[in-house]
Amino acid sequence: MKKLMFLGLLMSLIFSANAQDADFGVKGGYLNVRASIKADDISISASESGFYLGVLAVLKFSDKFHLQPELLYARVSEADAIFLPVIGKIYLTDKLNLQVGPQLVFSTQEVPDDFTGTEFDLAGGLGIDITSVIFTEVRYTVQINNSYTGQEDIKVRGNYLTLGVGFRF
Repeated sequence: MKKLMFLGLLMSLIFSANAQDADFGVKGGYLNVRASIKADDISISASESGFYLGVLAVLKFSDKFHLQPELLYARVSEADAIFLPVIGKIYLTDKLNLQVGPQLVFSTQEVPDDFTGTEFDLAGGLGIDITSVIFTEVRYTVQINNSYTGQEDIKVRGNYLTLGVGFRF
């Protein structure tokens, strides 16, 4: 239910923007996931690659600041997730932008007991507007919450590297 409420809030934000101040688009690309588990003095990490694709809106508040909510599907190995980033884009030049913002991740897989299927992340990166329609982005995202919800002193977190291209229309 929380997922649907957040998705509804995101969509209302997208469609409440004045049409002349908003662009819509699609994007996709490479995804690298690095998961780490820390318990006592032991730390284990692993990384796997996959892809992501989805839709976005660009809400233009000024020439220097845009807000870009996204709805992305991600797949790594046989695991799927839905990413919901809301990225602030600060334009350093006409084409180069600095990106920062929160991201929610919802696992579409069955989640074991003592784990949560929802992540709260912080994303940062750079984007380049190649043309007025085509752009490319690189982002690194760090999970803030612990995926392990049990009683033991265990920390389970993921980090994401995305490299992608998109098209606005």
